Amino acid sequence: MKLFRSLKICIVVVFLCSPLFSLAQYKFEIQPFFSYFKDLRRWEISGNYMLTQGTFNGVIPLYGLNNRYLTDSTLKRSVNAEPGFGGSIGVSVPFAALGHISVWAFTIQGMFNQYKWKDLNIANNSDGTPKIPTTRLNATSSQLSIPFGIDYKIGCDAFGTKRLKFCAAFGGGFMPQLTVTKLDSVVTSIGPEANIGFTPYVKAEVGMFMGWTVKLRAMYTMGNVELMNSGDAINPYSDGPFKLTTNSHAVFSLILMPFSHRYRETSWYNDHDSYNWNENLN
Repeated sequence: MKLFRSLKICIVVVFLCSPLFSLAQYKFEIQPFFSYFKDLRRWEISGNYMLTQGTFNGVIPLYGLNNRYLTDSTLKRSVNAEPGFGGSIGVSVPFAALGHISVWAFTIQGMFNQYKWKDLNIANNSDGTPKIPTTRLNATSSQLSIPFGIDYKIGCDAFGTKRLKFCAAFGGGFMPQLTVTKLDSVVTSIGPEANIGFTPYVKAEVGMFMGWTVKLRAMYTMGNVELMNSGDAINPYSDGPFKLTTNSHAVFSLILMPFSHRYRETSWYNDHDSYNWNENLN
């Protein structure tokens, strides 16, 4: 038991000291942590394209031959929102250097996306085929989120150098989100419904420095977030209570770092260490 306890202590010590070991190769610490938030070169803006999958669980009518109403039925089915669009602004803050061109970085974004749900009240024929109702139940969801997490970053935007032309990042974290969903086609006393969720995400991105750093990012979130929960029928759109829940988001982003043209290194032959701007080469 003492052996296992000693091993646990060693593992914890190594883990806690790893940032110090990785910084030891440098003469100075890269930069004070909070100073990166004031460094405009590390900020980025993006346009987003979002694909959302959800679940509809509710009461729908069942029809037979000659479009004859038979009864109501409870149904649970997967639904896909129409492609959504939005934007984000974010920053990365290195906290441990792993080598001359890679770091561990804390990242945080403010993101807004909007997407639409169409024909939530699709009915069923008795043979199981879908029936599009004449009065369609549509909705719009507006999502405000703050993804934050840890990235492994390598390349030009890791240290802010013009010498390296490419960059990449892989990471994950959590995404608190506030989603407001409004029924588009219903004129009743039912107003927009706001719900809060907290889901994990993973992401990957690649980029290139070409005067400015431009990147492509793919982010995937997983986890159920309830959007609407109507306890009553909404005639003539819905025959009974229903619930709409999101299960996942896939967000694809085109990113621009608008101040990356200010990266300090301007040519490969100068006497400044492009990987650590606190240290001049002799």
